[in-house]
Amino acid sequence: MKRIYFLFILLLIAFATLSGQEQKEVARFYVTHATQNGYDISESVLSMKMYTVFYTIGDELYMANVSDNEDSQSYGKIFDFKSKNYPETSDEFAYFVATFHWNYTNTYDTQRGTCVVEFTKIYKPQGIVSTLKMITESLDVIEYTGVMEGSLDFSHFQ
Repeated sequence: MKRIYFLFILLLIAFATLSGQEQKEVARFYVTHATQNGYDISESVLSMKMYTVFYTIGDELYMANVSDNEDSQSYGKIFDFKSKNYPETSDEFAYFVATFHWNYTNTYDTQRGTCVVEFTKIYKPQGIVSTLKMITESLDVIEYTGVMEGSLDFSHFQ
C-alpha cells in the first residue's frame, strides 16, 4: 500500500510540474508576401490569414505557422539557434539574423519533419520588416515577408 501511495505522489508531482509550464507568446509575424520555390503564393497565403508566432514553454523556444481561416498550423520546437545583430550603416538599416532548425508537426495532415530556418528583422523607421525563409527536408524553399508585432528578444536562447 505504501508503494502505491508513493507512486501516486510521484505522479502527482510530475503532473503538477508539467502543467505549470505555460505557453507564452513572444512575437507575431504577419505575412504580407509569400513565395514557394520562387513562385508567388501570396494570394493563397493571404486568403488563409497566415502568421508566424514565436512562443516559449518554460525556457524553450517554439515556432508555429498558423492559418486563422483554415484553423490549422505547423508547430514545433526550435533548436541549434544562432543569431547576430548588424548595426546601421550609411547604406543599410540595422538588422538582425537568426538561423535555427525547427522540428514541426502539421495539424492538417500527418507530416512531421525538420527544416532549416533563417529569420531576419530589418529595423526601418516605419517599423520592423521581417523575412522568414524555410528550407524543408525535400529542399522546398518557402519565404514569407511581413511585419512583426512584439519584442522577440532572442538573446537568452543562444
